[in-house]
Amino acid sequence: MVAALLIVLLICFVLNVPIAFSMVLASIAAIFASGGMLPATIIPQYMVAGANSFVLLAIPFFMMAGALMEGGGVSKRIVRFAETLVGHQHGGLSAVSIVSCAIFAAISGSTPATAAAVGGLTIPEMEQRGYDKPYASATVASAACLGVIIPPSTTMVIYGVTANVSIGKLLIGGFAPGVFLMILLLIVNYCYAKKLGYPTGKRCSAREVWIAFKDAFFALLMPVIILGGIMTGVFTPTESACVAVVYGFFVGFFIYRELKLSDIVPMMYKAALNSAMIILLIAVANGFGYILTVNQVSAVVSNFLLGLTDNAIIMFFLIIVLYLILGTFMDTTAIIMLAVPMLAPVVQSLGVDPIHFGVVTVCALATGMATPPVGISLFATCSVAKISMGSLCTRILPFLFTLIAGLFILAVCEPLVTLVPNLLIG
Repeated sequence: MVAALLIVLLICFVLNVPIAFSMVLASIAAIFASGGMLPATIIPQYMVAGANSFVLLAIPFFMMAGALMEGGGVSKRIVRFAETLVGHQHGGLSAVSIVSCAIFAAISGSTPATAAAVGGLTIPEMEQRGYDKPYASATVASAACLGVIIPPSTTMVIYGVTANVSIGKLLIGGFAPGVFLMILLLIVNYCYAKKLGYPTGKRCSAREVWIAFKDAFFALLMPVIILGGIMTGVFTPTESACVAVVYGFFVGFFIYRELKLSDIVPMMYKAALNSAMIILLIAVANGFGYILTVNQVSAVVSNFLLGLTDNAIIMFFLIIVLYLILGTFMDTTAIIMLAVPMLAPVVQSLGVDPIHFGVVTVCALATGMATPPVGISLFATCSVAKISMGSLCTRILPFLFTLIAGLFILAVCEPLVTLVPNLLIG
């Protein structure tokens, strides 16, 4: 049964069949190979059970909130505010791109949306000021990965549902690592920009910073409302997604007045389409996971990994390397669905905090978004910048290695991830 499952899954991967349909076909093959041991109705039943979760409502709402803020004139105000803060450094405009991506990540929760919104503004401007276009694109592509780390994050929600851990703690736990990785990217950018002689902007006065902050205030307030509401217990993570939609519409339509009623339907369609793909994958993975459980595949994987080492740090490092390899050819959600149910119990048996493991997992998968050949951040940035994948990949390597180094630091420094959520939520 397991052989049929894995063989069909591998064949589907080779034929480039979408991951959700690959898992369905593999599950059906396993049922036929069971010789009647598993009823044919078991997969639909587990699919319905997997999708029938109140928590999953956060996914379409967070996506809709991000779309509303993206189309409501938020991105240009964030870029302007970031420029008043870091625009005077070496490579100031590329630093602006990194900071803007981090701030917009805290609003949209989406890597492609962050790359498109920020890159569409900063990459052409950097090119006009003498920056190498692939380098300008690389700063955006690497920093856009922060979109699934800094809350709100649909990837955190998916991980929480899959691993059955607190989504509120995951969201709050992603804030400090996201800021930490942003600082590392800024340091690398400063060193390379100084070496390459990229221009600096003028230092803004305190008054100019204050004006830019006031203009971007309502955009910057969104993550504060979401995290503040979760931490104080005013609303759950799912309810916070609904609040984010209402707030995003209010800001874009009544305050910035750049959102039109005619924009709402296309935004809803896009959010619904993306959410449907994710929830379909979650539903399918639930049935697929049942077959793995019945055949004790998780136990076999666990025993194999524990046979390699019983050191928690070494095991953590091995899993991070596995995530980085999988991220070169698989989608983030698919990796969570397939790998996390088998890997999370292993590290938890070695005493690793589940929130620590979850946040570092999301950070590793976010890094995978900037690794070729299947890096969604690379694709989104190439589309915005109108450059080839090859030219972007050569320039992104320093930033990519920096993110990977940051991953291993986060794996060792547990308090950097768990201190804030444990203090605020308990």
